[in-house]
Amino acid sequence: MKYTLLFLALCLIIAAGCTGTEPEAATPESAGTLDEAREVFGPDIPEPSYLPEGYTFENAVRYPDGSVTLIYNGTAGDLRVTRLSSADAPCPDPTVSGNKEWTSQGNGIVGRLVYENDDRSEGSLWRLRWDWNNASFCMTGSLPAEEIMKIAASVVVGR
Repeated sequence: MKYTLLFLALCLIIAAGCTGTEPEAATPESAGTLDEAREVFGPDIPEPSYLPEGYTFENAVRYPDGSVTLIYNGTAGDLRVTRLSSADAPCPDPTVSGNKEWTSQGNGIVGRLVYENDDRSEGSLWRLRWDWNNASFCMTGSLPAEEIMKIAASVVVGR
């Protein structure tokens, strides 16, 4: 009898641990327009005032850590502009991996630029990371090099 009660207690403990009572992983929030992003995420969205011709807003995403990304579609693919939640926060996907990090300067911005597989040819995926006015940013895309710093320098937070 004693072993039966012990067995039942053990079964109850195991069953309680398998009921899915663990907290679900937080999922990112989305906004379909810039106005909605400003309203839902607050004024600290990383909105560029300059975009190359043909680029249009697709959506905005706020990640569980508080980082906010604006996604634009255009002729050279997606452009993602992110205000990071902190200086040490990782850039969100897409991941760009290269062995060399270039310093890129222009229009008052100094950033660290990485190209996918260190391929700096036209149309290659790149990631730029920079700090400005006590905030940290990331941007990924496949635009030509001359456009990268123009966009970065135009990012305004809190319009």
